[in-house]
Amino acid sequence: MDEEPGLRARRRAQTRHDIAAAAAALFARQGVAQVTAAQIADAAGVSLRTFYRYFDTKEQAVAPVLEIGAARWQELLASADGEARAAISAAIDEVLTVDGPDAAEQMLGIRPLLRALTDDTELRAVWHRVNHDSEELICGIIAEHEGWASDRLRARLLAVAATDAIRIGLEEWAASEAGTTGAGSPAQLARLAFDVLAPR
Repeated sequence: MDEEPGLRARRRAQTRHDIAAAAAALFARQGVAQVTAAQIADAAGVSLRTFYRYFDTKEQAVAPVLEIGAARWQELLASADGEARAAISAAIDEVLTVDGPDAAEQMLGIRPLLRALTDDTELRAVWHRVNHDSEELICGIIAEHEGWASDRLRARLLAVAATDAIRIGLEEWAASEAGTTGAGSPAQLARLAFDVLAPR
């Protein structure tokens, strides 16, 4: 008997997550250039054929990790009350504020990937695609939230400010030795960037 569609979708999502987590861990330990797709597949407990059903390249395998709470970020904006700028500031705080050791470990695990962007053009392309896709989704959410259906430019500018604030905050944090909370943390830097890019 075939699996229910919901169960299949959950299993596919779990497999995708497992591959992404394995890729991120290997990249962090060995460096992107030293890791092969076959090693990632082996670490994730899947065949190489299965790996390529989910991702075209080893760099693309870390896209789910680099999304860094994008789904939660979009959900917060879509359900927010009040004006969009305030909702974006609140969402930055909620998504990037690290609460507890597990969250800190997860954030610190992303740091080597972000540092590798400088030297790996394919990984950098994945990062830019992740950010572009998020920007497009946020633009639609903002346009609907603010009633700006006929003013896409205005919605897009705010979406760009929001997305770039998070991107820049994470990149600057990764290049430093700052911790995951307090001064120099991803949340603090992203809030600062958003205030500069979208002043009140």
